[in-house]
Amino acid sequence: MCILCDSFKKSELTIVEAWGNYSEMADTMEPEHAREVYMMLVKSMADIGGGKLSPPTIEKISKR
Repeated sequence: MCILCDSFKKSELTIVEAWGNYSEMADTMEPEHAREVYMMLVKSMADIGGGKLSPPTIEKISKR
């Protein structure tokens, strides 16, 4: 398991921190794992916001 997944699942990172870390790490992840992490974070946002929050798009992340 990657450090981002592990830390997020242990609640050591907030969703905002996890998105920031993901945006920095996504390029170095295997494509399949990057999609899994993205979906994990999207699901977490949906759970938190009752489906009312929208995740950052890949375009927004890559502009950081």
